[in-house]
Amino acid sequence: MKLRIIIFIAFALVLSGAYAQNSEKLLQDGLFAFKNDNFTQAISFLSKYTETDKENAIAYNTLGRAYSYMGNFDKAMINFQMAIKLNPKYYEAVKNLGYVYYDEGDFEKAISLFESAIKINPKYDTAYNALGNAYDELKNYKKAISYYTKAVSFCDYYDGAYNNLGLAYSHNGNYEKGIECCKKAIEINPRNDDAYNAIGVIYEDQGEYIEAIEWFKKAIEVNNFNADAYNNLGVAYYYSDDVKGENKAVKNYLKALELDPDNIDSYNNLGAAYFSTNPTKAMEYYNKALSINPNHVDTNYNIAKLYLSMNQEADAIAHFRRAARAGQELSRKELKQRGLDW
Repeated sequence: MKLRIIIFIAFALVLSGAYAQNSEKLLQDGLFAFKNDNFTQAISFLSKYTETDKENAIAYNTLGRAYSYMGNFDKAMINFQMAIKLNPKYYEAVKNLGYVYYDEGDFEKAISLFESAIKINPKYDTAYNALGNAYDELKNYKKAISYYTKAVSFCDYYDGAYNNLGLAYSHNGNYEKGIECCKKAIEINPRNDDAYNAIGVIYEDQGEYIEAIEWFKKAIEVNNFNADAYNNLGVAYYYSDDVKGENKAVKNYLKALELDPDNIDSYNNLGAAYFSTNPTKAMEYYNKALSINPNHVDTNYNIAKLYLSMNQEADAIAHFRRAARAGQELSRKELKQRGLDW
């Protein structure tokens, strides 16, 4: 009898070891898949892992990040919360949870969580950068600049934060400083296509379209999958003195949509390109933008303007109202100027 018990215990230990080995493999496979941007596989491996090991905060945090990249913010939030529950001092998970609220447009809640992450780790550079992003969205550019500056003070090779700092300076009217910071980002990382694109945007904001075009082209040379750079290049061509500017603009807007079919800005820009010459085609592109987001302020405003140009005042008013409800002050002024009661 004793021999049977010993054999059973030995067999159980072998099974337990094999089980633990398999569980560890699921974890490592999940982390490897995430590191290589294979988020679907990462979710598959890590979900199976957390079914059996419910005490690993790193697994939950990584799972949350994978869900976030896939656009499933509800599941991302659940996993980040689980990671924080297991380890309340896990500042990376706290910051990541903040980004879920950021992506959903709740910037106040995001700010609160980013600040909590910094309380845990006062030198957490990416959390300072995240705070800068939130304040930039809220158009509080002075605060955004102060937090981006903090981020680069703790990590002087943080090219993304330098790029963000440059844009914040430009949003605050300091274009020269903005370009300087973006060039610093490129100095640190010559493959930072966002920084080339940002410099183009800064020149574009000043009406210097020829300079802007050159920088957008550089962004595309570095990364020819950068949809924003193609869209911005289209805008620069549209407003430039180039006689073929409008044709080049349309070509680049379409390329942006090829890379990013949900790019509302490109649909709106295409609508603007055809506004005067082909109102039907313009409306087609505006409606495609509207199908992505029915309450998009600029789209509704643009459709309203197009209806007005076609003397369809009732339809114009309906879309002005939609734009106004979303906070577009310009549409309200437009209506008041025309004596229209909405």
